[in-house]
Amino acid sequence: MTRMTGGCGSLVTTLLALTLAAPANAQSHAEHEVHAAVEQIFEGMRTANPDLVRAVFASDARFAGVDETGTVTVQSVEGWLEAIGTSERRWDERVYDVEIQVDGNMASAWTPYTFYLDGAVRHCGINSIEFLHDGSAWKVTQIADTRRTEGCPDPLGG
Repeated sequence: MTRMTGGCGSLVTTLLALTLAAPANAQSHAEHEVHAAVEQIFEGMRTANPDLVRAVFASDARFAGVDETGTVTVQSVEGWLEAIGTSERRWDERVYDVEIQVDGNMASAWTPYTFYLDGAVRHCGINSIEFLHDGSAWKVTQIADTRRTEGCPDPLGG
């Protein structure tokens, strides 16, 4: 009887590894796309370019926030985009430690942030950004954020 080394066992191991890697690679690609969309939002804010931000939003998206007192505000995305356009590059929201979760055509990004106005820390909190993939791209369906004015980190070190 001839013994084969590295034969079937090695082939099965390789096939199993490739099978398990395919969903992981798809997940990784989706996470990368969602992260790029998150970055596009805040680049659009920094550059006062509402069209850059609008491109990653679903047409019926919502924007909501809650402050330190528990006051909830809901703002139209169009109103927020108009404000970005008139911000004269005075807004700079920096996100860090971005966590992205993906399940098929749905994704969520959890992003701590610090918001600067004219280079000074104005407030900070967490953004929770919800995405759906519409068959061609990831679109934001909702952004909700918390806002506090004390204990804000300064990732720019200013």
